[in-house]
Amino acid sequence: MPLDNTQIPARFLAVVRKEGQKAGFSETMTDQLSTKLHSWGLPASQAQGFLAKVAPKLEGAKIMGLTPEKVAEVVTAAVSDPKADSADAFSELLYEKFVIEWQKEGDTVEHTPGPATAHGLTGVGRSWENGAGFRAKLVDGLTARLDPKHEPTLGREFAGMKLGDVAMAVAKANGERPFNVAQAVQMAGHTTSDFPLIVSDSMSNVVARQFDQREPDLVRVSREVERDTYHEGQSIALSASGMPQEIGEAGEIKFVTMDEKGENLPTPRDFGAGFNLTNRAIQNDRLDLLTQASDRMVRGAIERFRAVLLEPILANGGDGQTMNDGQAMFHSSHGNVATTSVAISVTGLDRARLAMRKQKDTQGQLYSVEPWGLLVPAELEGAGQKVLAELSATTVDEINPYSNTLQLIVEPNLPEDAWYLVGDPTRFDGLSHAFLEGQSAPRVETRPAWSTLGMEMRLIWAVDAKFIETASWYKTPVS
Repeated sequence: MPLDNTQIPARFLAVVRKEGQKAGFSETMTDQLSTKLHSWGLPASQAQGFLAKVAPKLEGAKIMGLTPEKVAEVVTAAVSDPKADSADAFSELLYEKFVIEWQKEGDTVEHTPGPATAHGLTGVGRSWENGAGFRAKLVDGLTARLDPKHEPTLGREFAGMKLGDVAMAVAKANGERPFNVAQAVQMAGHTTSDFPLIVSDSMSNVVARQFDQREPDLVRVSREVERDTYHEGQSIALSASGMPQEIGEAGEIKFVTMDEKGENLPTPRDFGAGFNLTNRAIQNDRLDLLTQASDRMVRGAIERFRAVLLEPILANGGDGQTMNDGQAMFHSSHGNVATTSVAISVTGLDRARLAMRKQKDTQGQLYSVEPWGLLVPAELEGAGQKVLAELSATTVDEINPYSNTLQLIVEPNLPEDAWYLVGDPTRFDGLSHAFLEGQSAPRVETRPAWSTLGMEMRLIWAVDAKFIETASWYKTPVS
């Protein structure tokens, strides 16, 4: 279903797109949902809540193993279905269609009974009582225990199950017959058991959800770029001189050269941290240890992400990363740094805005970068709020042209000696960050512990950030 931007308010569309990204929907799917949600007459706040409610359905589809293409196909079908005449009806219909597609795929795959593998429980056909379906229910139920905000769907019956009981259920599904919970926990440590996978999938769900809700404010000034490998890559900037020229009677089209800037794209770097969970803790249902571990993982991931985003800004003593022309990001040759100190004020913003507007490409054409955000350290937050506040002017001279026109972004780890005017990262290249494809949040992996009785968990993540353009940022030092 095509999206008609003329029929949907910009604020409504922006809210839905942001929440849809958090929920895991692609941009195309989110735009399709925008049309449906707007047709129901929902305000932006209710549309945001609806997508948050639908998110568990999408998580369930991922757990079932449906491909992104299949998920997109199901969402499109649900949007077009006449029965989806309300938010609740659409939510239930979407889940039903996911289950139907999952069962269809099961009918085309041969399964053989036997012990579980590292990729999921095996069984005969697609069933909720064994195989991948049973594992999906356990993951959904355990996720609900770890995160009270998660509303279980396919795993409602397991939402109150203790860790030891999960181990018992997995053992029985594998055809084993433990005498008690303690023996089931011992069996759960085997390399052929699905228990570690269930724990890691549940932990990954919780970490991803909490990370999205608590990501650093600094990410707002950075654009995410897709990287599917660890290989280095370079950006290509299309020159502003590509304006179409009038075609004369001879029909000749004038060609312009694309300007290959060659700035390095962010190349994901691996980060990780390890945690242990003993058999005794599992048997005693020490769920608090898992929730503490997930909270610590999220905190650590947020601080790592913050540090990665700050690196290109603070490199070279605060002048920014070295660009491919050999100069620092904020350098007079780039026209993006003030030569004298100016406090945050209308006068200072005027100067920074003019410099950004006048930025030109190598062909001499104007970029016409429009200021979007004001990035400040915590020490300058008050000054930033004052200059962006709406004032009641009594004369023309008192009018503040920046009242409620710029986003205020506060980063506590920035030094207090400068502030930055930033162009809209969705429209202009500037600071960019990248994850490995499909890993926009940290993930948790588990395995049987070697030096202790229990499980080892590790949080792993690949992320990087770099400036790929100089024209959309302007730095102003303060004394």
